[in-house]
Amino acid sequence: MKGLGQMRSSRLLLYVFFLVVLAALPALAKNKDDVVVLKNGDRITGEIKGLADGVLKFKASYMAAAVSINWFEVESLTSKDKYIVSVIGGSQYSDSIQLSPSDQKDPENFAIGADQNPTLVKQVEVLSIAPTEDGFWRNLEGNINYGLNYTSGSGQYSTQLSADVAFRRRRHSVTASFDSVFSGQRDATSNARNELTMGYEYQLNRTWFAGGFVDFLQSDTQSLKLRTTAAGLVGRSLLQKPQTRIQAIGGLAVTRERYSAELDRPRSSNVDALAGVRFRTFRFKTTDVSAGLLVYPSVTDPGRVRMQVRSDVYFEIVKDLNFGVHLYDNLDSRPPTTATKNEFGVSTSIGWKF
Repeated sequence: MKGLGQMRSSRLLLYVFFLVVLAALPALAKNKDDVVVLKNGDRITGEIKGLADGVLKFKASYMAAAVSINWFEVESLTSKDKYIVSVIGGSQYSDSIQLSPSDQKDPENFAIGADQNPTLVKQVEVLSIAPTEDGFWRNLEGNINYGLNYTSGSGQYSTQLSADVAFRRRRHSVTASFDSVFSGQRDATSNARNELTMGYEYQLNRTWFAGGFVDFLQSDTQSLKLRTTAAGLVGRSLLQKPQTRIQAIGGLAVTRERYSAELDRPRSSNVDALAGVRFRTFRFKTTDVSAGLLVYPSVTDPGRVRMQVRSDVYFEIVKDLNFGVHLYDNLDSRPPTTATKNEFGVSTSIGWKF
């Protein structure tokens, strides 16, 4: 019955995750006469769905779904609609766009705005292109992954469910992630780990950003019924390219912990410093790698340090369907007396990217 209760708890957190990201359908229609010409001479007329991680999403009227195009294989692009364009350095624009062919090496051939006085940047400096329609749906990006292992002889099983979603608009970024791991053995004890994180960030200038996040963590392995962390942060982009990004962050966090009642410190509140680094790189049609490290040196409990590591690697199987390898590590240098200091896990999954 304990395992059933934990599964219900996991489902409840998952429902909360999806409620956070649901929003109204877009109200405005977009023109479908955008033109893309590839370097091999192919010409497509349809609708620009967006650009992210060096991948242009484009849909023609005769296509059942949008296709993925390598941004660096696009020779020219024209559209009458306005888009939110983000470029290297943090600048963002909301205007019409046009990419012109050129024989020069790294020319400023991407025009943002009116033809008579456009803002010109290099094609390789364009980080993202997003439609300006209201609503979440057309601007959501993320993935959902599920993995299952089962051994019939011993009755051992483990499941892993994770989901990440992001909504970016102008200088604003809203993210949410959910991760649930459940393992056990027939007629024996089971263990669950559930984590829900929601964050917001605002781009201050070309390299600096600020924001915060709220994190909820439950772990049977560490006898942790619930750890709630609320943090404010500032960050700096150390490397920013269309396919690779590295960021450093720092801030302050307030943490409320509730452990199992039989431990010597069932409840506590702490103030922690926060430092971390985030990395992501994407290779068209091959791999997507992301990793993050957060370190929490305690301010109110000197000498105590917590550390969280998460890494995800995705290999594309077919369009938007991938195979994933996931790693997490949660370390606490000074937990309650009998609680486990470290929790580490690796899992695999099949996932869908949207």
